[in-house]
Amino acid sequence: MHTRHNRRVTVAEQSLVTTDAAMGNDATVVSERAFELLRQQALDPDSDWLTLFTRKGREYVRIGPYVGLVQLADGTQLELLPKLEQPDQARPLLLTMLRHLPDSPFRTLPMSPTGAADLPLWDVFVLTFLNVLTTLTRQGLQRAYETVERNESVWKGKFQAGRHLRDNAHHAERLAVRYDQLSADIAPNRLLKSTLVTIDRQLPRSPIQAQVRQWLCTLDDVPSSANVSDDLRASQRLGRLFTRYEPALRWAEALLMGQAFGAQSGRTNSLSLLFPMPRVFEAYVAHGVRRYWPESGQVTVQESSAHLVDDHIGGPKFKLRPDILIRQENGQTLVLDTKWKLLDGTDRRGNYGIEQADLYQLFAYGKKYDATRLFLIYPMNPAFRNPLHVFGYDASTSLHVLPFDLSRPLAAEVDKLVHYALAV
Repeated sequence: MHTRHNRRVTVAEQSLVTTDAAMGNDATVVSERAFELLRQQALDPDSDWLTLFTRKGREYVRIGPYVGLVQLADGTQLELLPKLEQPDQARPLLLTMLRHLPDSPFRTLPMSPTGAADLPLWDVFVLTFLNVLTTLTRQGLQRAYETVERNESVWKGKFQAGRHLRDNAHHAERLAVRYDQLSADIAPNRLLKSTLVTIDRQLPRSPIQAQVRQWLCTLDDVPSSANVSDDLRASQRLGRLFTRYEPALRWAEALLMGQAFGAQSGRTNSLSLLFPMPRVFEAYVAHGVRRYWPESGQVTVQESSAHLVDDHIGGPKFKLRPDILIRQENGQTLVLDTKWKLLDGTDRRGNYGIEQADLYQLFAYGKKYDATRLFLIYPMNPAFRNPLHVFGYDASTSLHVLPFDLSRPLAAEVDKLVHYALAV
């Protein structure tokens, strides 16, 4: 099999990419070929994770608020990591946060991924898939009966007289028969085989590739999927016997389809695993609040029971969906919304960088969910380490803008949030 030698380039989300080394620390430098591929991607109307602009006659590409992995057609792998005060913590933090992304295979990532800090994201994903595959096959690969229609030399199953006369008129040594055969050639196994083949093509020579090829030998009698989409749909229709396949099939879908989880990756890349960082941050904070908030509060994530407009032609319109709603036993309701943006806690004249639309949104949440204390949560950064002065919408409704320290354990940071929210 042909092996590609990939070049890995680490880029912080919301930063610049260029071919000009004179830009220094303000941008990531890539080859002319890689930049041209990114340029094509930025011009692709189906792609929304990067933009192209010109400054002083030179073109640049700006990465949007997305993290993950993108492989370009020339073999360049871009690792898009969160923009943090301590860049060496970006990869382990991203892996930790991805574990809490709903409806994704990344829940099976290692519990303490700090040991993977020096591994490329692609290698971490592949190793996790192989670990899931090992767990699956300890019970043996599932097989299923499939109906086979063949010309055999011996009687087997049900004789097909019509087909026999048509196919074997000049072959007295053959019988047209139809029978059920127990086979590993089923949709889930074909998807696993195709995933291994894809991984093998993407990996340079490494111990990981040796593991992949061992698995390819194990599945030697299983063909690759002829149609991944059809096999994914077929796998979803299988019964409870295949429940144990679900984690492996989630990984297979992500790695085979090059999924962009909430992003539009366009058509230029051979592989893309992209995640909108606002969604990753939201899911991470929501998981922490749901798990660690005291039992005195009932936590609901993404509730949509209220509408901005109560009545329009006989019905409500415009659902309101706060990130987190907490109903306390004392009757108070708290609304928490997360925003992935770096605020400047010293910039009062510029409203600290808070979008006015976000304040309108929180005010609507408060009025429609009967909440008087509202909270906007942003990632902590050197210019925003303490809560801002309280914003008073009116005499009864207040907005609190809080930093969330991603360098601290999730339980400890939620505990700090609890003490602040219940004390004000």
